[in-house]
Amino acid sequence: MTSKITLFPADINFQATQDATLLESALSAGVVLEHSCKNGSCGLCESKLLAGSVIDTEGKVYEAQQSFLTCQCKANSNEVAIEAEYFPELAELTKKISPAKVSAAEYNGEFLTLKFRLPPTANFRYLAGQYINLHYNGLVRSYSVANADSAEGIELHIRKVPAGAMSEQLFNVEVAPNTLMRIEGPIGTFFVREDQRPIIFLAGGTGFAPVKAMVEQLLAAQSQREIHIYWGMRTAADFYSTLPNDWASQYAHIKFVPVVSEDDVTWQGRSGLVHQAVLSDFTDLSAFCVYACGSPLMINAAKADFVNYGLSEKKFFSDAFTVSK
Repeated sequence: MTSKITLFPADINFQATQDATLLESALSAGVVLEHSCKNGSCGLCESKLLAGSVIDTEGKVYEAQQSFLTCQCKANSNEVAIEAEYFPELAELTKKISPAKVSAAEYNGEFLTLKFRLPPTANFRYLAGQYINLHYNGLVRSYSVANADSAEGIELHIRKVPAGAMSEQLFNVEVAPNTLMRIEGPIGTFFVREDQRPIIFLAGGTGFAPVKAMVEQLLAAQSQREIHIYWGMRTAADFYSTLPNDWASQYAHIKFVPVVSEDDVTWQGRSGLVHQAVLSDFTDLSAFCVYACGSPLMINAAKADFVNYGLSEKKFFSDAFTVSK
């Protein structure tokens, strides 16, 4: 059985089958709804049910006017109407799997910058901020793309996860040049929206990767939007890139605030939770857009506090990453 799904306010339709979630059905039909983790952890795909009913993996039925996760629910009636944002700018991007050879592997403590070159015929297109799945030795893990232009290849920032299966593959023995892997993507709805508001980029750990790509995109477009980058790490030694400092030195419209969360006697800068540094610097966020990438805990706390400081919920964009062993 198939169900007719109507999406508002776009007023477009697609078909959903009983064996696929609404998100899976939408993506299969080329209708890109907001999403990230696809496992229910990040909450980005939360939508409002306007008519009909849906059912989640635990058997809970949702009726009209209730909110639900499109990645966890299937249609439970012949017709379903939902309120959710649709991204036509992503519809033309085709998800594909492409071979990729390692061109460089740069180790910096618990962090690895992995760079790939793609076949000339790959035509791997994405928007800065999206992520890919990396396939290697039977393992698959998701990583944000850290560069804006695929003509330069693909760059990933990878943190060593204790007892992590992929970490053991990538960190126990240094990855050699020309190692063959595969990348699958693009995935996700994290990208810079057309707007002239000043931007606050909030990054935790390797959440700097998509921020780097998005800033590169803005600079390439010669955008003069005011940019504030807040990057949180556990210790001062964890900052694996000097690019934010370089940008802030070179461009008057870019400001950078690094924040360390743990006690570090070598650190003379800002300390504490990275999103609270933003709250210390701004008393009113109503004029801003925020792009946040990091743990679900960081993102949820930031969104709640930023909204209390005047930020519109519709101007808070995020990509929550979960750690896989």
